[in-house]
Formats: sequence, structure tokens, C-alpha cells
Amino acid sequence: MINLHRPLTEIFEAAPLEAIPKQNVSAYKLLKALSDCKAYQRDDLALSTGLGETMRSALQQLKSKSGGYWLIHSVKIEGSNKTLLQLDFRHLSGDVEQDRSARRERRKELGKESYKQAVHGRKREPKAFTEMTKANKEYFKSLGDAANDPIHKKDKPTKS
Repeated sequence: MINLHRPLTEIFEAAPLEAIPKQNVSAYKLLKALSDCKAYQRDDLALSTGLGETMRSALQQLKSKSGGYWLIHSVKIEGSNKTLLQLDFRHLSGDVEQDRSARRERRKELGKESYKQAVHGRKREPKAFTEMTKANKEYFKSLGDAANDPIHKKDKPTKS
């Protein structure tokens, strides 16, 4: 990986300043690692950046609205369950319009993903409600008769 000592503001000349993460956060380390536009296996990135399990969080941050909509491609390796991550070359073009174009594309992707999750969630709602109701019923049954008897609630001693 290159650019290890160059500040990201110099690497991404066309990027809006607010899209550059603060230096002490994991998103900064991940963006810096991807800043040569080469494709990297997730495992290799997690190890080389020292992010490990937190790489997922850093990736989500970069790709979100608050992270500046960085367009990071995830390409499945044929015949494997692994994927490669690669930053879109337009972010490094130095051209403000190309950078904006990549960010618009990511924003569009994010909108599509969000809509798909909302539809999926709506379809799953009745099943989730049934599961919750059954779990509540089992829980209250496990408390015994006294906990479920409204008379015992009234017969609690009062302070004089």
C-alpha cells in the first residue's frame, strides 16, 4: 500500500474537506489503505490496517452520508466466498466533477439499499410480531400463576 505518510487532503484533492475522516478514527486508516485504488481482499486490509473486526464499521462510515459517500466497490472473487474492496478511481482523479459523480453514484446505491431493506422489513413485520407475541407468552407463563393473576396484584400489603 502506498501513500502511508501523505495526508489524505493531498491524496484526494477534489474531495470535499468534510468527506475526509479525522485522523484518529478507523475510517481514516481504511481510506488511506484504499487510496492507491488497488483491489484488496478484506482479510488483507483488516490485517494491514490493524482494524480487524472494526473494518466493517469503518467501511459503513465511509460509504454513508456522514462519511461523504465514498464509492468503494466490493467485488466477489469467482469461485470463493471472499470479496475484494477497491476505491473508485474517480475519487483520485483530481477532477471535482468526477469525484462528485462517484459520490452521486454511491448516494444512489445507498438509497436503493435503504429502500430494499425497508421493503424487506415491512414484509417481515407480521412474522416478527408473531414471534414476539409467542416469546412474551412463554415468558409470562414461566413466571407462574401468581405473577399472572390480577387478584394478587390488588392484594399487595399497603403501608400504614
